[in-house]
Amino acid sequence: MLHPSLNSLCKIAGFICLVFAMCMAKPAKAAWFSASGQAVIVNGNKEQARKQATQEAIKQALLFAGASVRSVQQMTNGLLMDEHLEIRATGEVNTIQLIDEIYNDGIVTVSIRADIFAQDTQCSAADYTKKLSTTYFPIQFHAQASDGQIQALGKVSAIKFQEMMGKLTPNMELSHIDPYVFDWHRADISKQAKALAQKSNTQYVLNVVINNVSVERFTPSGFNPFKGEQSIRSFDFTVSLINGATGEQLYSQDYESIAPWEFEFTRAVDVSSQSFWRSQYGIQVQKMIQKSITDLEEFAVCQPTMGRVLAVANNQLQINLGRTHQVQVGDQLTLFNVKQISDTFGQQYRQFVLHPTTLVVRQVYSDTATVEASDRSLLGNVQANDYVARQ
Repeated sequence: MLHPSLNSLCKIAGFICLVFAMCMAKPAKAAWFSASGQAVIVNGNKEQARKQATQEAIKQALLFAGASVRSVQQMTNGLLMDEHLEIRATGEVNTIQLIDEIYNDGIVTVSIRADIFAQDTQCSAADYTKKLSTTYFPIQFHAQASDGQIQALGKVSAIKFQEMMGKLTPNMELSHIDPYVFDWHRADISKQAKALAQKSNTQYVLNVVINNVSVERFTPSGFNPFKGEQSIRSFDFTVSLINGATGEQLYSQDYESIAPWEFEFTRAVDVSSQSFWRSQYGIQVQKMIQKSITDLEEFAVCQPTMGRVLAVANNQLQINLGRTHQVQVGDQLTLFNVKQISDTFGQQYRQFVLHPTTLVVRQVYSDTATVEASDRSLLGNVQANDYVARQ
């Protein structure tokens, strides 16, 4: 059993703390994982906050262990029926227990413990690190940012997203943030995404738009001379993932949340300060960013890892995947190119033309690798900017 003092380490606002110990009575792959999730209590709704915190704790434990998260909602509902209830599940999760819940300063912290059998890797593409690029996140309605003067929230949130992705997942890396705000609503997204991916040498482009940061002020019901006007603020955003090679949007998810806004109406808030990120609103923003990262990872982990051909020489190809992507000597890749074709009505389609010969990695460098045909046959009609992929 884990020492009780470990639970105290899990009460850091806005983050999930994970600790684990091997369960000796189980097979080698079984382990006890303890996780704590936090949620802001909005409008006194403790039950909803408790549910959100429990879901987050279970999800983080499963992701950390490498297990599936498809049954999180079902498990969470079971746990919430009775705080002492122990859930037994088949397959990857043997037991989940609700350990503790603490209410403090408008935040609920829920701790769970799970006996998890980590899955083996389900796809070879999961072995490779997928690199993403983005820009500062645009705020769709600029006037909303004037309340608190939080115009820099888009820039700071992009950097926070990058930091949290680095801590939460080894499968994806936000390796490049272009230092400008891009209006994804008005631009040719496909064209701009491909240009950004090529410029930054990344496979995917992350498109995040902050849709709503409006503030609602109200006076609590009932007379209380010690409580004046109170405020809540929204943080709604959309996360999309774009294939940098084709410009195709692969994934999109909306997120909506509200949290108490503790700052005075006339105060200019420094959104890069610790006081902001430790506020109830800042904690909620971090929580939603974290949720979007774990959702994105669930989707992208088995997406093909794609790279570009940089050069062709001596029947060998240089590609822009290397050691930082977890490429190893002996890995096998598929070679292909992408063509645009039109039907009789002028409708555009993408055609993926696969090369018949499998490639094998012969040498690996930091951000590049040398590959050649597995049977050492001639690689005819291959050009720079053709693509390789690991499925």
